[in-house]
Amino acid sequence: MSLKGIGRSIRNFWRTLGKGEILLVIGKYYMHILYLFVLAWISILLSLKVDRTLTRLEENKSVLKDLEIYHAEKEADLVRLHSASTTAKRLKQLGSDVTLPGQPAIKIDK
Repeated sequence: MSLKGIGRSIRNFWRTLGKGEILLVIGKYYMHILYLFVLAWISILLSLKVDRTLTRLEENKSVLKDLEIYHAEKEADLVRLHSASTTAKRLKQLGSDVTLPGQPAIKIDK
């Protein structure tokens, strides 16, 4: 399309707009306009959903990191408290006669 053709199209558009015939012209392209509107709406909706998902992902990463630290601390405490040598030393310090079992526990059925 040449520069004259573009200028002619712009002039025709303004004449149509001025005469009030724009609705007749738009009527031809109604489905195209509706299609573009739906595409724009879907694009905005998907963009918002992706943004919301990424925000939740970052929040969950932060919470997960905190929970991993908490779990590592608790696991270290548990290992320290349940080691057999530490338990035996504590029992001796407290003056208890309890010792580590020599046999596995026996389950008693009712």
